[in-house]
Amino acid sequence: MTNHERPDLSISQQRIIDLVRRQTKVTRADLGPATGLTPGAISRLVRDLLDLGLIKELDRISGMRGQPAVPLTVDGNGGVSIGISFPYGRLDVVAMDYAGHQLAHSKTPFESRDPNKLKNILRSQIDEILNDHTIQTRRLVGLGLAIPGHLRPDKEKEFVIPPTLDWLDVATLCTWLGVNYNCPVFVENIANSAAIAETYAADGAMPMDLAAINFGHGVGLGLMLSGRIHQGTGGLAGEIGTLFPALQPRPSAHDLLTVMRSAGRNVPTVNDLGAFATEGDVLIEAWVTRAAQQLHPLVQMLHIITAPQQIVLTGMLPTGVTTLLAAKLSAQMKHHVSGKMLSPVRIAPSKFDTFANAIGAAWLPIESESWEGKDRINWVS
Repeated sequence: MTNHERPDLSISQQRIIDLVRRQTKVTRADLGPATGLTPGAISRLVRDLLDLGLIKELDRISGMRGQPAVPLTVDGNGGVSIGISFPYGRLDVVAMDYAGHQLAHSKTPFESRDPNKLKNILRSQIDEILNDHTIQTRRLVGLGLAIPGHLRPDKEKEFVIPPTLDWLDVATLCTWLGVNYNCPVFVENIANSAAIAETYAADGAMPMDLAAINFGHGVGLGLMLSGRIHQGTGGLAGEIGTLFPALQPRPSAHDLLTVMRSAGRNVPTVNDLGAFATEGDVLIEAWVTRAAQQLHPLVQMLHIITAPQQIVLTGMLPTGVTTLLAAKLSAQMKHHVSGKMLSPVRIAPSKFDTFANAIGAAWLPIESESWEGKDRINWVS
């Protein structure tokens, strides 16, 4: 393949890649029951994917009867994907290999409303990544964007964005990226992107049901149900910011910044919260207590209605704050499930600090080449 050529994969090949990615040390024998294909067909499909460099074989499993099994895994050298995110007050860029390992990342404070300045920064950061000698030889799978807002279901490729980004023409930006880098470009809501990132970050088997609460200028929710992003009618599922009255404080990163400034803390931007949110800070603990009280009804309803395996706290809040908030919510939920026929739910801070949105965006092009990703990824360019 050339550097940007997309492989012409059959549905069966896409399905196999997806199964190999979602399970650890899956063998050819394991793929048969999962796909309904014959051993001969599995062997041919796996051989083709090995030749394409999209999957690879691990060391044989010894200690078993008959021929030792050969586990399969996704080959990170199969390509590189770049994720771009516009969290509150910042521009993030992440490079990831085909197996999901991060290769590079950068975060740049960005308060400008100038599209040309944005393009210049993106060009500089993407070019720096692609010129790295460890990445140059890999196929560029595509670019993914995580942006506040949603695609309009009634108009193809029209992205509805909040007033804070009213200067940005998403379709024009995607076209510019696609032309400049000769690759497909994908776009998704930031909360949905974070949910995708947290799903693939799970230890062991990926959770089929996960909720990611995203804290930025407002509060959003990404829902993974049965292994797929749930967008709902009109694509508006997860717009939980409307649950908190507009004239009252909301449990968001912007709200925490406002609270700290009102208390006389000289916090320049939301990106600087981590430097000021120290352990044992009475102000932080008071905010976490209030935020947990606001979020508790939402977490209860998520638990009852969707029964996720995990609820992850993502976005622009510092890890120390999300750790405290997760502990508070977990304690509340223990009381909620006590004596009831409810399975416990794990509430945890993101494993990616504040990079989950961009990491999820980097998954979009890779997911587009798998069977599971075909109907949930928005092809923009």
